[in-house]
Amino acid sequence: MMCIDSNCGRKEVDTKIDELLTKHKNQPGGVLNFFREYMKVYGNPPSRIINKAAVAFDREETEIEDLLYSCNILRHATPGVHRISICMGTTCYLRGAQQVLKAFCGELGVSPGETTADGQFYLEVVRCLGACDFGPSVMVDNEIHPRVSPDKVSSIIKSYS
Repeated sequence: MMCIDSNCGRKEVDTKIDELLTKHKNQPGGVLNFFREYMKVYGNPPSRIINKAAVAFDREETEIEDLLYSCNILRHATPGVHRISICMGTTCYLRGAQQVLKAFCGELGVSPGETTADGQFYLEVVRCLGACDFGPSVMVDNEIHPRVSPDKVSSIIKSYS
């Protein structure tokens, strides 16, 4: 990731950000697309970038932040090395996703939306991972773990430690 909050190359970075804003400004879903592309290069946006986007898209800063949080693009907690997403879509829920979530919370010692004290794992709940036939599903980083039961949670965590 590039440095954006000090003076190192800030002018060049601002030019690139302006180009991204122009690219996405009049597109459907432009706000989300801008931040997805921004975060691939620069990581979580500081408040000055959220403000800049709010001005460019003619929105309130709080509206932009709410959108980013609700779409799991921006997180309140510091992200861990590994991101664990527990699917709570209807199929996964009916197949025991709540018990799987409870097992992850117990093993990691955190609640959804929190990062473990060692910074290794960030735990979140998502609406759907698109793996309904294999629920309950859990995604760690970009890897789907199908048919997860509470007794598999410990081994999943250990495989990423």
